Amino acid sequence: MQKSKLFYPILVLFIISLAGALYWFENQEASPDDNQYIALPDSLVQQLAQKDSIEKANFLNVAPPKMGEIMNQNEMFFEQKKDAYTFQLFRDSSGVKLVALLGTKILGESRNKSLENTSKAETSDLNSDGYPEILIYSKNKNKLEFIGFEAQNGLQKFNLPALMGRQSFGYAGQDTLFVENNNLVRRFQFRNSQFSTFPSGTRTCEYALGQNLKFSMVRTLDTE
Repeated sequence: MQKSKLFYPILVLFIISLAGALYWFENQEASPDDNQYIALPDSLVQQLAQKDSIEKANFLNVAPPKMGEIMNQNEMFFEQKKDAYTFQLFRDSSGVKLVALLGTKILGESRNKSLENTSKAETSDLNSDGYPEILIYSKNKNKLEFIGFEAQNGLQKFNLPALMGRQSFGYAGQDTLFVENNNLVRRFQFRNSQFSTFPSGTRTCEYALGQNLKFSMVRTLDTE
């Protein structure tokens, strides 16, 4: 009988203790202030992103993506100043973009297919009008291409004229383009030209840029 009287108080104390322990445990979640966050270097974050994408690719049995496909990049690969003007070329997922600035002010932007194969670029003021140009040389299927932009009222595009008449006879490729004496010079090989002193050799065509952004022929010279 004595044991029966003690059993109920002990049971009540046990239930109260158990409820108190559960309440204490549920309220022991760490607050945000108690957490310590470690800033990971950008290179490590990129590696983790690449590793995660490669693991997913392996699981799906497809080729893993390249790093450029994971991270959306806007990479500047050319910058050159001319007086107070700056020309920049950027490469991103949409192709190549040209940006012209006067100080920190953007004067104009351009996207052109010819920019995507850029192999060389330089600045000039071929027509001496005080507005600089950027001259962009590119190769497309082993063919040399040229496009220019002048930083005036935005970006004004101009192109090198096609070879005409005598200059085109016997054309055999291997073009080079460069600036000399503030003129644009195109040099290439020719073969079996009926209008040349030499049957084969090198032809040099020199062009001057007018203020209307049109090229005019200055001279043509054939050498053996």
